[in-house]
Amino acid sequence: MFWLKTKIIEGEGSLKTLSEEVRGYERVLILASNSMKRHGFLSEAEDYVREAGTEVFSIAGLPAEPSVETVEELLPKLREEFQPDLLVALGGGSVIDTTKALKVFYDAPELNFEEIAFIDRFSKPKPVPKLRTPLIAVPSTSGAGSEVSAASVLKKGGIKYNIVTPDIAPDVAILDPRLPRTMPPEVARNSGLDVLVHGIEAYTTNVAGPFSDAMAIRAIKTVYRWLPLSVRGDEDARARVHYAATMAGIAFLNARLGLCHAMSHKAAWIGPHGLLNAILLPYVMEFNANKSEYARKRYAEIARELGFKTAKDLIEVVKELNEMLSVPSLGELVDEETFMEKLDEMAEKAYRDGLVAFNPVEPKPEEIRELYLKAFYGE
Repeated sequence: MFWLKTKIIEGEGSLKTLSEEVRGYERVLILASNSMKRHGFLSEAEDYVREAGTEVFSIAGLPAEPSVETVEELLPKLREEFQPDLLVALGGGSVIDTTKALKVFYDAPELNFEEIAFIDRFSKPKPVPKLRTPLIAVPSTSGAGSEVSAASVLKKGGIKYNIVTPDIAPDVAILDPRLPRTMPPEVARNSGLDVLVHGIEAYTTNVAGPFSDAMAIRAIKTVYRWLPLSVRGDEDARARVHYAATMAGIAFLNARLGLCHAMSHKAAWIGPHGLLNAILLPYVMEFNANKSEYARKRYAEIARELGFKTAKDLIEVVKELNEMLSVPSLGELVDEETFMEKLDEMAEKAYRDGLVAFNPVEPKPEEIRELYLKAFYGE
């Protein structure tokens, strides 16, 4: 089965289509990052909404990491002050994820986070009821794929959890390459590496299918070829990686993700999500390839698409790309004492993460612990 709810509008200057998309609504609320305000895209978006004869409100300066606390802080404003009948998320994956979670609790105020979040794969969350407020996503970074996915990833106490329901997949995604051109090099690198991990993991899960494969492969090839140029600020490369991020999002929306994401979600307190994924990926790939013929075969297929031959080649290619883009080891991001204190808890929580069920290999907690250690020491 292959599913996509989101209408995708792409192209230079496509932000202007916002005026058509909001027509007929009365009150639109735009949630934006500080950078979208600073670069003038928020006021541009507000103008397009007004052009449609619609009342517009905005909240700018959403934090870089989506959290349950931010959602709880903003909810009363939505309910009492704004009462929007359409939401627009303008910013990176964190802004989109925060807006998705706001939509859930705005439309279904009786719910609480603990009941509906995927805390671990051995407990079943309460289903989210039908939601009514439409959502338009306008991503400004090229990584999360949140503009098409049915998940919102939120931090609670330094750990990330998922809310998953088809109802939070955005109704429309507007991919205007002018927005990601404002990313600093480091954000372009981290988010672009996230796309690579999305593609490789979605291609190698136990529920991957021919349509998700096509999206995953195209995203992987694009990142491999264009990310180094995108990090240097090449405009064409930025646009290509931006579209690849959405393709990878469509891939994992259908094929899900694996152990690398489970581990990076539980290590969220250490650093940016895309960077953690990039650090962990080669170790997870080696682990999967050593234990599963299916994983080896799938990695080899990706390798051939990139002009190489074997699973081993692909792991080397990933390591080389990391090196070329100065990706550190975990040990360069966090001190040993703090890391060791949290290691067992991270390994246990990663083992219980819902995404592990889709990984080609079922790992034991001690094997996950070992992988974290290898990534810490850069072995």
